[in-house]
Amino acid sequence: MNMMTLLRLKNRYLGKLLPNFVAQQNARIFLSPRKFLMKEWEELAEKSGTRMSFAKKLSAIRWGSSDKRILLMHGWEGRATQMYSVAAPLVEQGYEVIAIDGPKHGQSKGEKANPVEFANAIIDADKAFGPFHGAIGHSMGACALAMAYERGTNLGRYTLVASPACVHDVLKGFAWFMGLSSGVTSKFIEQIESIVGRRSKDLDVGRMLKFHNQEKLLIHAKDDLEIPYHSMAHIRDQLKNVRSISPEGLGHRKIMRDKDTIQKIVAFMSQVASTDTSVNI
Repeated sequence: MNMMTLLRLKNRYLGKLLPNFVAQQNARIFLSPRKFLMKEWEELAEKSGTRMSFAKKLSAIRWGSSDKRILLMHGWEGRATQMYSVAAPLVEQGYEVIAIDGPKHGQSKGEKANPVEFANAIIDADKAFGPFHGAIGHSMGACALAMAYERGTNLGRYTLVASPACVHDVLKGFAWFMGLSSGVTSKFIEQIESIVGRRSKDLDVGRMLKFHNQEKLLIHAKDDLEIPYHSMAHIRDQLKNVRSISPEGLGHRKIMRDKDTIQKIVAFMSQVASTDTSVNI
């Protein structure tokens, strides 16, 4: 029996006796990002860019120099250097690329890490380094771009890669993975909402971007095991002026280093805004 199985059993049985305690414990786990060692290619990416501090405790890295800027936002437990695979070809196309380390991620400090804090970092980055021609977000970083837009920060055209449809779905998925009962799941979600300060059902990416008129590109691998593929359809159905791409065999993370996917992202970000170019999948 592995550790994950033991943890699920513990949650299941202890949740019957101490539901509030188990909910609080899992909320702490959910909101505590792990840090992983840099890979060699990331270290090279770090050295090729310029580190910048902003908003007191946050850090970003800049590649290239241009008045055409694109912002990159990584996902949960990621960091700015992991976005270099898409940053490098954008720089070759004449863009300045600024990638944020989310709060408590990479070289950024901060008291808390959650989708709202990621959105706050995006808003602060726009004030510090904008204006931006566009933005690219992966996973929770994509959701945070939508949240920042809802609060008045429009970064131009957006590429959302492996984005969750709604934070509420992410929380339910985590609770299921951790073996929480329905009762404990409700308490767990209440804990997260109390800490974050928003109802999780309100953090719906499609709804938050509904009135965004510029072009958007949605990319989601059909075999994504972390954020379900059907999330993209839920987002797309609420938007106008949107394209969608559904690669296969790239999962949730490998997709951000796939050459064909990156080529399509760069081509999209480089295009002049046009009329509706929806693609049905």
